[in-house]
Amino acid sequence: MGEKTLKRIFALILVCFSLHSLAEEVSGLYSGLVPVVDQSSESQQQGVREALNQVLVKLTGNSKIVQSPNVIPFLTNPNAFVAGVGFRSLPASDSTVEPQTGLEVSFSQKGIDQLIRQAKLPVLPSNRPKLLVWILRDHPSEGRGFINEYTEAKSSPSILNSFDRAMKERGMPYILPAFDLEDQLSLSVNEAWSLRANLIDAASQRYEADGWIALRFYTTSSGEVRGAWLYQASGRRQLKDFRSSYGEPFMTSAVNELVDSLAESFTYVPQISTNELMVQINGVASFKDYESVLALFKNLELVESLDVHGVEADQLTLAVDAEGGAELLHSALVRSGKLQSQTDQDGLYTGQLQFNWIRK
Repeated sequence: MGEKTLKRIFALILVCFSLHSLAEEVSGLYSGLVPVVDQSSESQQQGVREALNQVLVKLTGNSKIVQSPNVIPFLTNPNAFVAGVGFRSLPASDSTVEPQTGLEVSFSQKGIDQLIRQAKLPVLPSNRPKLLVWILRDHPSEGRGFINEYTEAKSSPSILNSFDRAMKERGMPYILPAFDLEDQLSLSVNEAWSLRANLIDAASQRYEADGWIALRFYTTSSGEVRGAWLYQASGRRQLKDFRSSYGEPFMTSAVNELVDSLAESFTYVPQISTNELMVQINGVASFKDYESVLALFKNLELVESLDVHGVEADQLTLAVDAEGGAELLHSALVRSGKLQSQTDQDGLYTGQLQFNWIRK
């Protein structure tokens, strides 16, 4: 069997597939876990309502989404979206000593997706940017310093645990710096505290993350927490101050404001009609490559369907129905780490995307 015949077979195999299934790269987007007082039916009903709110926040990238007039009519019967419930123990939080009872609620993906479409809500795809996070504190007796696992061993309540919970509730992946000698030489504490964006960006390059966050804070003599965060992602930088009164958990509110702002660059509003884009991929030279390309597109909620438009040598051209437009699809494919963009500005404007396949 000749090479040309094999390529035709590969193309026919791809034509048989339709990408209507949605695969998650960040797990747990359609489930919520909330603390409840007990296992009574009243507590369960309240927990289901709060878990649905939690899921909508994770999926839309907006912490205030449940206050939207478009959403409120759908919240009157949250049980209509429930796929399963169960109770489990939660570890003690910063404000509690004993473990808490938690209600874990799984929601119907089909039902929630339909809600989002009908309410015309934004969607933050599961293929989300992984962020590098620098956290600093100005301690009254110890001075300024980065927060890492070592410093946290002496800290109560744990700042890192609070940050981790807040990021998990938003479904946002992140990593922390190694704080090794290279980090110390490339970014000093005072430079990071001053939020010198260019220096933070340079120090972050070694981690090959999709963006970075710098968050600093200190506590006043009255117990008020004051701070600021700065992030860079998707070619955008944003800076904002925050403060929290004595006794209030500041990290959750700070992270919510940060993620709300950051998510704006990655969300899209699902439409009934989609946009057909032409995606040309070079270097697809084997059946394994074809399968890998197919799996990549199946992992993107943006992609509704695709057809093979053409196969020539090792060049595969796909006609893709995608929500959100060319720029959002382009960004998602680049973030996958499996495609190297060859697309120019004209291509983004006309919906003609070009990539090189990266074999690993």
